[in-house]
Amino acid sequence: MPKNLEEELKEVVMLPGVSGHEGEVRDFIRRRVKAPTREDAMGNLILEMGGGKGPTIAIAAHMDEVGLVVSNILDDGNLKFKVLGGIYDQMLAARPIEIHTAKGVVRGAIGYNAPHLSVGRDAKEVITWDKLVIDIGTRSRKETEALGVKFLNPVVLKKDFFKVNKDMVCSRALDNRVGVLALLKVFDNLKNSKFKGKISLIWTVQEEIGLRGANVIANTMNFDYVIALDTYSTTDSPGLEKFYQPVLLGKGPVLRMVDVRMIASPKFRARIETLAKKEKIPLQHGVTGGSTDGAIMQTSGAITMPIGIPMRYTHSATEIVNMSDLANLVKLLTAIVKDIQK
Repeated sequence: MPKNLEEELKEVVMLPGVSGHEGEVRDFIRRRVKAPTREDAMGNLILEMGGGKGPTIAIAAHMDEVGLVVSNILDDGNLKFKVLGGIYDQMLAARPIEIHTAKGVVRGAIGYNAPHLSVGRDAKEVITWDKLVIDIGTRSRKETEALGVKFLNPVVLKKDFFKVNKDMVCSRALDNRVGVLALLKVFDNLKNSKFKGKISLIWTVQEEIGLRGANVIANTMNFDYVIALDTYSTTDSPGLEKFYQPVLLGKGPVLRMVDVRMIASPKFRARIETLAKKEKIPLQHGVTGGSTDGAIMQTSGAITMPIGIPMRYTHSATEIVNMSDLANLVKLLTAIVKDIQK
C-alpha cells in the first residue's frame, strides 16, 4: 500500500545523517529512486535527467542535520563531544542521544546535574557544550569501547515524530529532510517526462557546517538555473519580534529573496510568481538570516532562487512544519521545471 506524504516524511526524518555522516540518507535515496545516480568525491548524490540542447536546471537539497561527534572517551567511560552545525548550548543539556557505531546504536544522555545538587548562579546558568558529557551508563573507557563506541562516531539528538493539530508535524531534523523528500517527489512527477535540456537533482552534504557539498557542486558543474531547497524560519513563533515580514505556516512555500549571503534573482522571482498565480499555488516571500546551498551555487553564474518550507523552532528538538506547504512546494517545483523546459 503506498505511503502518504506524512508517512514518507517520517521515514526520511528518522534516518541518521549528521554532517559528514549522510550515508544512510544517501542509501535511502538510491533505493527510493531506482534510477542511475552518481556520488561525487564529497558525497553529494546527483541524479540527471534529459541532456539535449536546452536549459540546464539544478534543484538541490541538503541531506545532513545538525548533531554531534564523539571527540574523546574519558577514563570514567563518559564521552566528550563536538557540536556539528548551529545548535545552541541550551538545546543540549539533559537531552537523550543515539551514538551510531559499527556495532549498532548506543543510547545515552547528555548529563545535567539535578537541581537538588546545584546552588547559586550555577543552577541558572546555561552550560556550554564543551563542559557537558555524554553518559552511556559505563564506568570505564574499556567498558565504553566494548560497546563499540569510538572516537569520531556520529551522535544524533534523539528524534520523535508526531502530529500537531491536523496539518502540522513536529520532529528533529525536519531541516532539511522536508527538502530531501520534496526532491524525491519531484523526481516521481518528472521521471517519465522528456526534456529539451538537462535536469539535475542534487542531494548535498555538509550544508550545516558551511555549505561544503554545494561548494564542490559550484566548482564542478554549471547550470543556467539553480533552485536550493531548505526550511525557512517562520516569524509566527510565540514571542518573536516582528522585524521581518511575516512568513506563516500553511501559507505556502517561501521565496528566500535576501539572507546573509545572497540576494536571489529578481527575474526568476517574477517568473515564479507568474507561474504560481497561474497554477493557484500559494507563495510567500522572505528576508531572513542564515543561508542556503543557493548562496554558493549562485557564484557559478546561475540564475538562482532558494525556496523554503516555513518552519518553527529551527535546529531545535521540536521543529514544526505544515504538510500543505510541503505538498505545495512539490507542485511549484514541478511546474517551474516544466515551464523552463518549454
